[in-house]
Amino acid sequence: MKTMNVIFFDLDNTLYDSEIYYTRAFKSISEFLEKEFKVEQESSFDFLYSNWKKTTSMYNQMFDDVINKFDLKISTFDLVKIFNEQEVYESDLFSDTISVLQKLSKKFKLGIITDGNVSRQKRKLRNCKLHDFANYVIYTKEIEPKPSPKPFQHALNQLSSSTVRPFYVADNPKIDFKGAKQLNFSTIRIIRGEFKNIDSDEYVDYSIEKLYEIEKIIEEN
Repeated sequence: MKTMNVIFFDLDNTLYDSEIYYTRAFKSISEFLEKEFKVEQESSFDFLYSNWKKTTSMYNQMFDDVINKFDLKISTFDLVKIFNEQEVYESDLFSDTISVLQKLSKKFKLGIITDGNVSRQKRKLRNCKLHDFANYVIYTKEIEPKPSPKPFQHALNQLSSSTVRPFYVADNPKIDFKGAKQLNFSTIRIIRGEFKNIDSDEYVDYSIEKLYEIEKIIEEN
């Protein structure tokens, strides 16, 4: 039986440029804080953006920090709600995303395994038309977040063929690849986005700088 190559992608910082979303969300939050609490918009935006760039921390922590910084009488939940409800546009995708997915989808089965708020991630897939290419979509929040291997096992369970060679393309060595390797995925790290300066680890098989390099890796191995 012929082996079926299946390529699963991470979403944020792999296909979708998260910095665009974060910048848009921080702007909305800063506008809200100026309107409701008279906090200078530029000050809160600069604090949020620089804190995110400096720590790449979870956004809950960033919002705790901005609440403490400006002594705000508001809950973290309220700011997270604004963050999660930002609009998403197809132009938020990296410039090579659609062209590469179009090409790869003609030769391979494609899927997406993504962390993050489920409603927000669903909106990204819908508005960016990524469902046109994804045969399988796994939201890890509905199973168990990475680096757990459970989302990857769930992905394998969805495949109809028993002779599968799965690949996982993602950007963050901190969480993306360990669970995939435990289930014998070949792992491909794309070096871009907020984690591009982090060193790769033993769970990364291949490193690339452009998505189009994926096809060559698969065909040569």
